[in-house]
Amino acid sequence: GEQVEGSSFLFDSEITGPAINHFQQVPTPFWGLLGAAILFVEANRINYAWQYPFDPNRLSFFLLKDDFTPGNYGWDPLGLSKDKDEEWLNNAKLKELNNGRLAMLVIAGLVVQERVNGLNITDNIAASQ
Repeated sequence: GEQVEGSSFLFDSEITGPAINHFQQVPTPFWGLLGAAILFVEANRINYAWQYPFDPNRLSFFLLKDDFTPGNYGWDPLGLSKDKDEEWLNNAKLKELNNGRLAMLVIAGLVVQERVNGLNITDNIAASQ
């Protein structure tokens, strides 16, 4: 494998060592910008999907809009789901969920391996061959 540690254009290549220690090395302004971006995206999601909570005619806390389907934000720039039936869409959603769960397990395994022996992921792969 190619060694990429310290060769990144991000953060002037100052972040080094095992990935488990990278979080603490990221400069503080990055976290402020990331928080602002998350706030912007979540505020738009709330306005798009959720009912106004202070409607005097009914109690509408924690209620989605009547015409909203969870997970459907109308974003399909490549038209991958255009003209597909409901069964195909449900199957694709199930595959996406399962692949996301598998990816989370893999990342957890990589973090645990780094924590156990303190080596980078690339060093662990090289040592196993």
